[in-house]
Amino acid sequence: MSDYNKPIEKKMVRAKLNGKYDIILPEHRAERPEWYTDKGWERERLDALHDEIKRQIKAGIQPVVYYVGAEEGEMCALCQMWGAEVMMFEPNPLVLPNIRAIWEANELDPPLALFVGFASNVTDLEPPMPNPLAVGFAKEWPEAAYGELIGNHGFKELYQEADAFPQIKLDDVAQMLPKPTIISFDCEGSEWQVMKGAEQLLKNDKPVIFASISPEFMFHQFNQYSRDFRNWLIDFGYTETYLAYDHELHTVYEPIK
Repeated sequence: MSDYNKPIEKKMVRAKLNGKYDIILPEHRAERPEWYTDKGWERERLDALHDEIKRQIKAGIQPVVYYVGAEEGEMCALCQMWGAEVMMFEPNPLVLPNIRAIWEANELDPPLALFVGFASNVTDLEPPMPNPLAVGFAKEWPEAAYGELIGNHGFKELYQEADAFPQIKLDDVAQMLPKPTIISFDCEGSEWQVMKGAEQLLKNDKPVIFASISPEFMFHQFNQYSRDFRNWLIDFGYTETYLAYDHELHTVYEPIK
């Protein structure tokens, strides 16, 4: 068996991410070396996300985070630990046991919802996937979350696998669930597809946007330029703030008051 999607038997351990955020994680995830360097892992983006959630709470707003690209769920879990309600989007069903393990180890209430598929510019729930949208699953997690923990989870990419997994527009999710006050996405090149599915939210509700942009992947996969995408977001009435450029371009978009 390759290292990808390989079941592992490791305990859950306490970790302090970026020297700052306490959380219990699967041992392989807690041992990610970048958490413990001076640079940290996405330090600027994570700190800004924390501060925005706390700012909204102080202003009397219940933060609702739509988190596109949940991966193993540790950053989503942090958002909930900070006081937000969280809606997760993750197309790889094999990683769901890791998400559940993190949630249960940290004694968190179930997330607002979990979509096992792609956030996209279309809604297409046809590809076979049991219970792709698990809303308010207070009694039990989706069936796929009851497997073994895996190690290197790998990525599912919209441009290659759109026909194999369900897709949903954020605008459609917002018709069923509380609307987001924050949208965070890290989707390996399909950034514009995700946000084209949120045009009504951008026009009418103005959530704060935390973007992790992969310019090379956007061009390679969809022949799109990240600068055009960024201008498109700004044209909805947002200001852009640069946070960092490490493995991706991290920016935040706030509505013009």
